[in-house]
Parts: sequence; structure tokens; C-alpha cells
Amino acid sequence: MRTFIAIDIPDELKEKIYNAFNREREKIKGVKWVEKENLHITLKFLGEIKEEKVKEVEKILDELSNKFKSFEIKLGELGGFPEFKNPRVLWIGVSPYEKMEEIFNFIEERIESINIEKEERKFHPHITIARIKERKGVSFEKKKFDYKFKVDRIVLFKSDLRPEGPIYTQIKEVKLKDG
Repeated sequence: MRTFIAIDIPDELKEKIYNAFNREREKIKGVKWVEKENLHITLKFLGEIKEEKVKEVEKILDELSNKFKSFEIKLGELGGFPEFKNPRVLWIGVSPYEKMEEIFNFIEERIESINIEKEERKFHPHITIARIKERKGVSFEKKKFDYKFKVDRIVLFKSDLRPEGPIYTQIKEVKLKDG
């Protein structure tokens, strides 16, 4: 089963983010926009794992919930990978980075102990907005998002890839301690 660990975003904030790109969705072609219900911040993409590994990951999430307190994060500017001027992926940055990195490092350490590979790329927390298929001539205006929300839970999702787009199903949710 294809899985990832993430920070889910409150529904009202998903709505605001999604609506902020209404004009671009109508106007810009060659872009696969992330569906509103799929907006999230990935902490760790696990990839294809077997059912027994899912149980081990759930135990790691239980450990995480006992160790970390809830915290507030703020959305920032629109950015892109590999660069904003000619992106393959369009995203919104989030901060403060340190708390999410602590959680990421905790997950990485525990995940390695159950034989799931560590991430080779540097951790860069963000909300993916779109994937650009036809990069030639596609450009976006810089936007700044001044939204905050309290992160009080971490979620393990299953991702089913479909031609019309992925469907994410929550497998397990753990609450963080009151911060």
C-alpha cells in the first residue's frame, strides 16, 4: 500500500487556499491542480509498504504523539521546485521550520529502524498546490498567504493513484500533546 505521513490542514483553510487559485485554474493550461481535499504538508513519504509495516508505522506515530506538543504554523509565500520562474511543482511555504523538522527527524530515525529508507533530499515543508506538465510559457504571480493554524495531530494516509487524481484515505491519526 502506498503511504505517507502528513500534517492535515483544517477544512476552512483548505477552502481559502483552493479559492486563492480560482483564476489560475481557469486560465493556465498544462497544470494538474491538487484537489482541495488533498491539500496537506507531507512529513514523510513512505511509498509502497506491506500491511505489517503499516502496523509498525502506527506504533511510531503513537510514540510521536507522546513526545511532541501541538504548535502553530504560518503559511508564507508561493514558491516552486526546482525554481519559481520555471516550476515543475508549485507550493506554499510554511514556517516555523524547526518544529516540523524535529518531527521529521524523529520519524526518519524510527522509520529507518523498521527498514524504510531515509529521505535523501533536504526536508522542505510545504503545501503542494499544483504540478506543471507543460512548463514552457507557464508563469505564476508571487502570492503571500497570511494564514495560521494549530498543528495538533499527525496523520498516516494511504494514497490510491487513479487517472483522475489520487485519493487519500486516513489510516491513523494521532493527537499531539497540548502545547
